[in-house]
Amino acid sequence: MNSLSRRLPLIFSSALIFIFFTLCVSFGLQKGGNLLSIAERAALTMVYPLQKGIDLGFSGCGKLFDGYINLVGIKARNQQLEKELARARYRLAELAEIKHENLRLHKLLQLKQRDSLLEQGLAAHVIGRQTDNLSHILIIDRGSRQGLKLNNPVFTPEGLVGRIVTCAPLSAKVLLLLDQNSACDVIVQRNRVRGILQGAGKLCRLAHLQNSADVKIGDLLITSGLDNIFPKGMTVGTVISANRNENDLSQEIIVKPEFDLDTIEEVYIVPSSSPAE
Repeated sequence: MNSLSRRLPLIFSSALIFIFFTLCVSFGLQKGGNLLSIAERAALTMVYPLQKGIDLGFSGCGKLFDGYINLVGIKARNQQLEKELARARYRLAELAEIKHENLRLHKLLQLKQRDSLLEQGLAAHVIGRQTDNLSHILIIDRGSRQGLKLNNPVFTPEGLVGRIVTCAPLSAKVLLLLDQNSACDVIVQRNRVRGILQGAGKLCRLAHLQNSADVKIGDLLITSGLDNIFPKGMTVGTVISANRNENDLSQEIIVKPEFDLDTIEEVYIVPSSSPAE
C-alpha cells in the first residue's frame, strides 16, 4: 500500500503525458498531418518548458558571472587609484615641506647678507634635541670638519639661540639660552642698562640688576659683546615681566627669547677661523 502511494504521482504524471501526446497526435492526424512530424511537434511542445527553464538558468548564470568579473575589475582599479592618490598626497606633502624649508633658509641667507660678521658663517639642520624642565640642548649636523669649535655663537633670523658646547667632527651640541647653565652679557637697547641673561627653563631671567635700573615690559635686549663669546648687537629677547623686590633691592626681570624652541629646525653658526679645539 505504501509502495503504491509513493508511485501514484509518477503514474499520474505519465498518464497525463500519454494523454497529452495522444491528443496531439490525433489532432494532427485529423488535420492531415504526417504521423512522424506530428509526434516530433508533440515532443517539442512537451519539452519546451524544460528547455526554456534551462536556457534561462544558463543565461542568468552567465550574466551573474560577467557581473562578478566586472566587479573584480572595478575593485582592482579602485585599489590602484587609491595607491596613486596616496602617492600624490605624499608628494604634495614633500613639496610643501621643501617650500617651507626654502623659506627658512632664505631668511638665513638674508641674515648673512645684512651682517658682515656672518659672511663666513654656515647653516645647519637640527637633527636632535635633549630637553627637560631646565636643560635645553640642540644637536646640529655640522662639526669641527666644517670649522666649528667650542663657544661658537648660534643664531636664527630672529636672533641669538645659544652657543656650541660640544663639537664632534660631523655634529655639535648647542647650549640654548633657556638652559640653566647658560649666561649671556646683554644690554637694554633703549637705555643701555647692562645685565646677565640666565636660562630658567622655558624662559630666561635678567640677573645682576640694581633695584633702580630702568627696565620695562617690552624692552628689547641685545648682546653687549663684553663676554667675548657673542658678537655685539644681536637680538636676544624681549622683557615680558618686570617686578621690583623691595626686600633685597633687586628686580625680577623675565625675558622671552626671540626663537621658538618648538619650531626651530635650522640655525646659523659663525665658525672660528682658528683650528677646532
